[in-house]
Amino acid sequence: MNILIVEDDFIISKHLQYLLNGFGYDANDVAPDYNTATELLNSKVFHLAVLDINLNGYQTGIDLAHYIRETFKIPFLFLSSHEDIAVVNAALQAAPHAFLQKPFQKITVYTAVKLALKNYRLAALAGESNLEEKEDTTVIKDALFIKEKHMFTKILLADILYIRSDDNYLELHTKVKKYTIRETLKNMLQQLPPNYFFRVHKSFIINLHAITAINYIHVMINEIEIPITNDNRNELLSRVKTFS
Repeated sequence: MNILIVEDDFIISKHLQYLLNGFGYDANDVAPDYNTATELLNSKVFHLAVLDINLNGYQTGIDLAHYIRETFKIPFLFLSSHEDIAVVNAALQAAPHAFLQKPFQKITVYTAVKLALKNYRLAALAGESNLEEKEDTTVIKDALFIKEKHMFTKILLADILYIRSDDNYLELHTKVKKYTIRETLKNMLQQLPPNYFFRVHKSFIINLHAITAINYIHVMINEIEIPITNDNRNELLSRVKTFS
């Protein structure tokens, strides 16, 4: 899991990097200010951001938090030594997923990261349960458009072999390339035609037309083994023509 650290104090950022990497995360990107942070966010995928409230420059960590929430929708936590109630209230308006108080200790860093991820998941689940049905105004129904840097790339549904869930991210495996997007498997399945795609496992959606074989525990797509539950296997077999 990639973690972005936004902190203008070199010693604090290095200490935080050391602790996060020690927990098994990848915390190799550090930004000292708002502009550097936005450049990093737009250049690679991050799964969590640790934001110092005070940053060098005009824009603060609170400004960055609002930008992250609107643009990237990833969990973030605030790093702060503030005891000013007005500053804390301003930070709370950005709805952080956790707070980490300076000076921090190993256990408080670990707890804050876990809490931020948990709160983000709970908020995502609550959002899914409150989704309302909307009129389908989609013009191009045989493709998805995946954002890559500053453009949307067209991916034909027929070219998608399978989709794998990795928490709040999805890996779309096509015939030539893998794409990673921020989305849940449940939401993605609602946007795919049921005559083309089928959920075989809590973490996998497959293209029905890409299946090459089915056994008791796997669906085969070429040489790739994708797990399938017993109930889903029975339903899948009922939808295809089989001969003994």
